Amino acid sequence: MRDCLLFFVRHPEPGRVKTRMIGPARPELVADFYAAMVEGMLDRLDNGLGADLIVCFTPATRVEVMRAWLGPNRRFLAQRGRDLGERMANAFRDAFALGYDRAVLTGSDIPGLTPSIVRQGLDALAPGRAALGPAEDGGYFLAGFYRDGFVPALFDEAQWGGSRVYARALERLAAADMDAAVLDRLADLDTVDDLRAMLDSPGCPLAGRALALARKLVGR
Repeated sequence: MRDCLLFFVRHPEPGRVKTRMIGPARPELVADFYAAMVEGMLDRLDNGLGADLIVCFTPATRVEVMRAWLGPNRRFLAQRGRDLGERMANAFRDAFALGYDRAVLTGSDIPGLTPSIVRQGLDALAPGRAALGPAEDGGYFLAGFYRDGFVPALFDEAQWGGSRVYARALERLAAADMDAAVLDRLADLDTVDDLRAMLDSPGCPLAGRALALARKLVGR
């Protein structure tokens, strides 16, 4: 079995990342926090993943900048598509074209994501079974497919960020006669309120520079 994690990342340009945090905080501070959060997630996922980690980045023209930021020895794949759903579907298509048998995709704003959670998602995959990780906000933080059971219709979503994204994803899988292995619920970070709630939670997964910048973002 060849397994991979498709890790979606945006170049941390001020004003272009985590825009829902801008307002209470300066764009430069938000971008610095996002960059530190990505670095912390990758440090954690680099240990014991048991799968290839592919950084799926946007904008597609920033590959050299991404290599300089995250390291030249990583695997990079440019995101391609007109919207988020198309970019995610194409990332799976690209992974399977590269010869991977199982692939899971996640975003770069899930500080609680661990190698064991990714492994659980990968190991659950089969031709008739996908994997989904529900997020606290009603979306999902992880989706996974076996190459012979890929359902691109999962990503035909008009309202990313809405409270029923995960529920509609389950409906689309059921319509394709696919079972869904459901992972434990995790929190993602879209707003300053999300960040404040994570800082107040037991076992906050943020650490190091990301934790220091998070506290600065919420005024602590």
